[in-house]
Amino acid sequence: MTDHARASHRLLLLAASASVAVALVLIVVKALAWSATGSVSLLASLVDSAMDSLASLVNFAAIRYSLVPPDEEHRFGHGKAEALAGLGQAVLVAGSAVFLGREAILKMLDPQPLEATGLGIGVMVFSIVLTGALVLFQRYVIRRTGSTAIEADSLHYFSDLAVNLGIIGTLLIVWLGFPEADGIVALLIAVFVLRSAWHIGWKASQLLLDREVEGDTRDRIGAIVGAHTDALGFHDLRTRLSGRTLFIQLHVDMDQTMSLLDAHALGERIRLDIRKAFPNAEVIIHQDPVPGAPRVPVDERRTPHARGRTL
Repeated sequence: MTDHARASHRLLLLAASASVAVALVLIVVKALAWSATGSVSLLASLVDSAMDSLASLVNFAAIRYSLVPPDEEHRFGHGKAEALAGLGQAVLVAGSAVFLGREAILKMLDPQPLEATGLGIGVMVFSIVLTGALVLFQRYVIRRTGSTAIEADSLHYFSDLAVNLGIIGTLLIVWLGFPEADGIVALLIAVFVLRSAWHIGWKASQLLLDREVEGDTRDRIGAIVGAHTDALGFHDLRTRLSGRTLFIQLHVDMDQTMSLLDAHALGERIRLDIRKAFPNAEVIIHQDPVPGAPRVPVDERRTPHARGRTL
């Protein structure tokens, strides 16, 4: 295992552990605040934190499993465990949104004055500070590792920041004499949480379905191939993500008069250059013999050249 891989593993486990710890702390303080105030908005935040803790535990288990090296039964590794964890998080978050919506509607039908609003506001400020620190750390880990599970976890913790800010505003409004605001804001929170669940679930499902990698990945690979003057073109480029591993497959056109040894050496140089640009990538290159006459490397998405070819 490389030093980069070991550092990534440590960061992932640390981020997953921090997420579980933060969720458990927030559950305790929000439960105390809810019992003192009776606010359904605080209850909404408490339920959300309870779901966070469960999701974070699932994340922790999934990340540990995804770090297991490839074996005879899983030749491509265990990276998709992260996408499964993200899908599980989406289901949990959606369930909590439905529960919150029900409680919000009941509160709107029977609004009640709140007690100890100062305590509730203090708890929300504490939650914002703690959650904000966790999100910043998670964003750092995502930049270093590209983890799908940590990204999903970070997304709903980031949504918690908006929720907590909304609850502070709600408690102030209720304190000013508008108890019906509690139920209204709780319902808005439920809708917001449901939207986050959809986003998490959609991304996780697309990873499980081997969706093409987004962004400029294809253009960067094309530029790398084009930098090798002996490469006459490329086509059938395919990419997919499995956890943090990027799988890249492509055909590179080479002069048909080139020796097998030279063709292999060229393919290896291209593969190593792609690995330099994408350290977490597994690259498979198929050498295609074609007549000479160098041409500009092409991508099958921009030209019909060689469509239908397979590895």
